[in-house]
Amino acid sequence: MQLAIDGSGSMLGLTGSPQSSASWKAILRAVTLAAAGSGAGLQASRIGGSTTQPIGNTMQAAESCFFLGCGAFAPVSSNIDALWNAPGLSSQTAPLRLAISDLEVNNGDIARLVGAIEPHVRRGATIAILAIKVPFQGRVFNSEGQVIHAGIAQRPIYLLATGPRAQLHALMSDIRSKSALGGVPTASMKLTFLEDQANAPTLLAKSVKGSPANSLSSGLPVQLAGATYGPGSQADYQLARLSERTNAVVLSSRREGAITGSPMPDMAIAQLESLPVGGQDTSLPAGINVQSFQLGNQDLALTISIPPGTPSTALRAQVPRGQLPEAWWIGWNRQTTSAAAAKEQSDGLLLLLTSLSKLMVAPGTTPAAAFCLAFNPG
Repeated sequence: MQLAIDGSGSMLGLTGSPQSSASWKAILRAVTLAAAGSGAGLQASRIGGSTTQPIGNTMQAAESCFFLGCGAFAPVSSNIDALWNAPGLSSQTAPLRLAISDLEVNNGDIARLVGAIEPHVRRGATIAILAIKVPFQGRVFNSEGQVIHAGIAQRPIYLLATGPRAQLHALMSDIRSKSALGGVPTASMKLTFLEDQANAPTLLAKSVKGSPANSLSSGLPVQLAGATYGPGSQADYQLARLSERTNAVVLSSRREGAITGSPMPDMAIAQLESLPVGGQDTSLPAGINVQSFQLGNQDLALTISIPPGTPSTALRAQVPRGQLPEAWWIGWNRQTTSAAAAKEQSDGLLLLLTSLSKLMVAPGTTPAAAFCLAFNPG
């Protein structure tokens, strides 16, 4: 296994206090032990800029000079794509490679990192990411090199890896387990295998509710273009009769109960389209759009605005493969440096992970989510 550890100064806070150093050393030991247990062997290096520097022992990364750029180490910027551009990729081989970084890549150059990983995927590699929030004391930078916080924080560190599926799954699961045994709380870790995430079963709408609450009736027949459609013959549709109070509907993949995740403003993850029924106009009525969405425990809910006076309509909200994030991707993604949580988030994380997810989408597959609704106005 080729291991590359980001040696840029933005990682220095991992050595800034006894607590941060203990957690950081636990992660380094977990990686070393998991690699030894897998029988893959380990070639470790310090990475930054466009170069890699071999190191004899991963625990060298526990010293402040590793990030300060002193002693045997020169200062480097935060670029990790050199790991995947290194020799070793062939038509028969998808090598096992792992980078440890805060993923605050220089100037947010996500395309460069995705472009370096893509040839590995074409050779059969899968992608995994283990994200860990650890104690941190020092300066927190954004991807433009600007300090946005100085002091104590819980910073995300990412173990981004590619390689053969079985080997990669075993390695990353073992690193997570060994990190926990070393004292890293399991609640602080998120492990995603992007092949599984990108190709999960299509989410379908299992329930519909009105906004405001109790402003529609569901599960009743609806009339469209002179024909009547009932729930028995339209199992993939949610059928609703809106009242005059209805201004939005909530389509959810949960049959009962609310999704625990907080509502988030529309991020254009879903595409709305009108479905032709009996020769109806296929253009979507004006004012119908996605207001917000919720994610939680592999479930999705979409709040769709429907202005009063909208005629009877059949529509579908579709989320393409690779565009449906996991809830933690959004929670750990830094959208603004002014937010209180900014010091514990990462620039461009959501864009990076959705871009990598798209690399893993199987050709010709169904959408990540397809919510169908037919309604009559009140």
